[in-house]
Amino acid sequence: MKRKIGVLSLGGTISMREASSGGIVPTLSGEELLEQFGVADPCLEVSVLSLRSLASAQLKVTDLLELAAKARELAPDVDGIVVTQGTDTIEETAFALDLWGPCDVPVVVTGAMRHPDAPGSDGAANFRDSIMAVSCESLVGLGAVVVMDGELHAARYVTKRHTATVRAFGSSPSGILGWVKEGSVDVLVDGLRPQLSSFALPCPRSHLPEVAVLKSWVGDDGRLASKLPEMGYAGVVVEGMGGGHVHPRAAESLEALCREMPVVISTRVVGSHVLRNTYGFIGSEIDLHRRGVMLGGWLTTGKLHLLMTAVLGTTPPSDYDFRQALQPFGGG
Repeated sequence: MKRKIGVLSLGGTISMREASSGGIVPTLSGEELLEQFGVADPCLEVSVLSLRSLASAQLKVTDLLELAAKARELAPDVDGIVVTQGTDTIEETAFALDLWGPCDVPVVVTGAMRHPDAPGSDGAANFRDSIMAVSCESLVGLGAVVVMDGELHAARYVTKRHTATVRAFGSSPSGILGWVKEGSVDVLVDGLRPQLSSFALPCPRSHLPEVAVLKSWVGDDGRLASKLPEMGYAGVVVEGMGGGHVHPRAAESLEALCREMPVVISTRVVGSHVLRNTYGFIGSEIDLHRRGVMLGGWLTTGKLHLLMTAVLGTTPPSDYDFRQALQPFGGG
């Protein structure tokens, strides 16, 4: 019996071609990707649905919600699901599928660093590797997986580390899940999918909260943070320096902000984590935690933004709920 694979296409570099106005833009539909790249295994039956034709920087959280809903709808009728999209936000899309997508079939997100007409284009290999990966039952239960350059990355760990090279992705702090090689899939570790079931409900589109992201900088006086309540935001992720640190004046603003909305601190240090109890100066992780700021653990800023959106969109907005959601990721 043939194994059935569903492909959901969102656009991205893997679907792009040169435009007459200059540069590359999304052009190929999911059906055209399948026609161009092909699937060699006669034991696989692949169906395609084009949901969007966008650069991934153009995607919204509501697009990811619709994608996750479509994946859940598709799951009972297929043995695996592949999502193709741009690499700019591939880690956020994969994490969104961890939060809101199906749990009982393998889900892989892939894309390309070079468009189909570029020398050394990687799209065809990534597409075929992803089809092979979702046909592998050993991926069931690992959550959403990103497949790029022959490597398998868990959605909760994957980060983009380069803007141009085909070897652009890594996984921290765990390392990769495995490889696709020589016509087979090798899973090196049994990933432990964080227990998110109490939060993994679709957010109603009409009630989706707005969560802000602020980047800390040298000398930040906190004025931007103080303006968030009047701008209608329901929560904020602050990307701090080092182990999760901000300027003392910003710390004061964040303390006041904590009385009005959930505030979580991440770090701009790629592949690392927010500290918990090392530094005690004003604006340090200890100081911020005392002021009511939650610690983001090892999740990246973008993933914390999605997690906060998920919690605020599906539960009463309380600090306890979001602290609980952060715990599987070393935060709280």
